[in-house]
Amino acid sequence: SSLTFTTGNWNSAQTVTVTGIDDNIVDGSQDTTITLSVNDGSSDNNFDPLSDQTVTAATADNDSPGFSKSKTNVSVSETGTTDTFTVVLTQEPNSNVVIDVSSGDTDEATVSPSSLTFTTGNWNSAQTVTVTGVSDNAVDGNQNTTITVSVNDGSSDNNFDPLSDQTVTATTTDPWGFTVTQSGGSTSVSESGTTDTFTVVLDAQPSSDVVISVSSGDTDEATVSAASLTFTNSNWNSAQTITVTGVDDNIIDGSQNTTITLSVNDGSSNNNYDPLADQTVTVATADNDSAGFTKSKTAVTVSETGTTDTFTVVLTTQPNSNVVIDVSSDDTDEATVSPSSLTFTTGNWNSAQTVTVTGVADNAVDGNQTGTD
Repeated sequence: SSLTFTTGNWNSAQTVTVTGIDDNIVDGSQDTTITLSVNDGSSDNNFDPLSDQTVTAATADNDSPGFSKSKTNVSVSETGTTDTFTVVLTQEPNSNVVIDVSSGDTDEATVSPSSLTFTTGNWNSAQTVTVTGVSDNAVDGNQNTTITVSVNDGSSDNNFDPLSDQTVTATTTDPWGFTVTQSGGSTSVSESGTTDTFTVVLDAQPSSDVVISVSSGDTDEATVSAASLTFTNSNWNSAQTITVTGVDDNIIDGSQNTTITLSVNDGSSNNNYDPLADQTVTVATADNDSAGFTKSKTAVTVSETGTTDTFTVVLTTQPNSNVVIDVSSDDTDEATVSPSSLTFTTGNWNSAQTVTVTGVADNAVDGNQTGTD
């Protein structure tokens, strides 16, 4: 800060070292005046009148303008949930810097505030942006919205004006839906009346009731325990159970699949749920019926004089199509049958049909004869 010259060293140059100082301010190259002046009180009086001399020191700026964000992605929901990210300047400005924040789709996500102001006093204090999900009343799945963070040139330190915009991607999840869960991954019952269950639960809390209609596509194979389920804003996340019961149809039809349909009752439900597609559960009903027919007698008696006797035949299980039973005598010289065939349909399968056996005179004294019909 001072140089002392004596009568012995007056002609030896002395060095002053100038050191640049980092000020963390984006201020470009700055000129500083270094002043050299004779200290009159400590010097040869001949030197006292000398004018000051100066050296200009140019300090190159090593600071560059910039700002940073804490996240590149945020996630919100159409139920109105929020997420946040922060913004902060990377260098101190010379004057205020205003950062504008905007949403590319305010039908999916909004931002608050819409601008952030950084001053020379708060430039290194991160400021928070809140992103809020918006319900669009459409079942459109997850949607991505671009949040743009940009310098407001007209209101900011000019050093920050050239900075490129930065973006944050906001994913708005579409929660409106319901989940059907089958125990064991499938639903199966039997015609013997066994049962199986599945559960239904909403995926998001509604602001008003949601009614799910439940129906069986074939109540001759499987029935459901409730025609509808009502979810409120308090029980929406409690799974409700549907019991499926197998129905005996007396038809030999093998295992049959029945579609259980679950659909939103639009007129009785929160509008957010109205567009939802129906969901289905396939129920396999095992068949407990086996083919068979029975006869009413194992023996009949007729006479060669032409007397008759009868027996009946009936199916034990309803068929899928006609069943024809042939009737024949192994000795038509002793006994004949009528009719020679019986036709059972899906309509008359359980109505017994009669076979008449008639004795035949063979003009031979041969005693009682036994034949098979």
